[in-house]
Amino acid sequence: MIKKKPSPPIKIFKLYALLRRIIRNHPLRHEIEAELRKLEAGYKGELSLNYHLSFLPDKEYVILFNLRLSYKTFFFQIDTLVLHTNFILIAEVKNIAGEIYIDTDFNQMIRTRLETTEVFPDPILQTYKQKERLENWLFTKNHPAIPIEYRVVLTNSHTLIKNTSQHQLVLDKLIRSERLVYEIKKLTAKYTRPVVPAKELNRIANRLIKSHIPADPDVLSHYQLTKSDILPGVHCSGCHSLSMERVQGTWWCPTCHLKKKDAHIEAITDYALLLDMTISNKEMRYFTNLQSLSTAARVLSQMNLPSSGTTRNRRYSLDPLIKDLY
Repeated sequence: MIKKKPSPPIKIFKLYALLRRIIRNHPLRHEIEAELRKLEAGYKGELSLNYHLSFLPDKEYVILFNLRLSYKTFFFQIDTLVLHTNFILIAEVKNIAGEIYIDTDFNQMIRTRLETTEVFPDPILQTYKQKERLENWLFTKNHPAIPIEYRVVLTNSHTLIKNTSQHQLVLDKLIRSERLVYEIKKLTAKYTRPVVPAKELNRIANRLIKSHIPADPDVLSHYQLTKSDILPGVHCSGCHSLSMERVQGTWWCPTCHLKKKDAHIEAITDYALLLDMTISNKEMRYFTNLQSLSTAARVLSQMNLPSSGTTRNRRYSLDPLIKDLY
């Protein structure tokens, strides 16, 4: 049973908003686009894993995607967790193109693609550390000690693995996504003694979900940008300008003449993703280039957002807009 489905990281939405709102020739644009491609590749890999895992018997396994847990003073993240009454499996997803070689002596992964060589952290060591941290987390929560296995799962079928049969650790821990279900069945045959009853397993799963703390990175701070770098305006999905105007209750683009009734929703969502989770009438007017205080008040009122404060200093919560992204 897939109890926690894969979901895109909020950073994907933030980077899309950021790319809409910085000047086209910004020196950081290529870096932001590269980070976005990396995140989207990872999420695509998780979705493909979701497909393979859906073939497991619902009543025997509990599957959780995208867990971020707090332990002591830090967080650790697990891509995919498969829970069974006899064992737990951590599956670290890697959607990597090109040729890879995992050097377990120096704990690095070397990737060659398009005649370019890059060095990344060893994903096998990374996943082993997740195993240790999950063991400690479960211990501090007074859950029974369950055997925890870990695998690095390659979801890109075109990845060429350069390791040889002499690299036993790589052979044991690195698999392709098509093999994952068979690997789980092999582990089920290996661990024959139940450690926890099914009811306790569900309790552990529910506690893990409840303890999940989604990452909410400040992308402006990360790229050393300020509010002044963020361009205001209502985005046109036709010509990708930020020049839409409010004309007789509809947004109209003077560049390509596209009309859209609710184009302001994306603009205000961008504001929430990049600047603040609440907005005032004045801030809304600035960010959407609206001149009329009454028009801004009417648009905000029609969005049925939770608000606080009096008419003069009222602020609208933008939480519902972020929740709608999922």
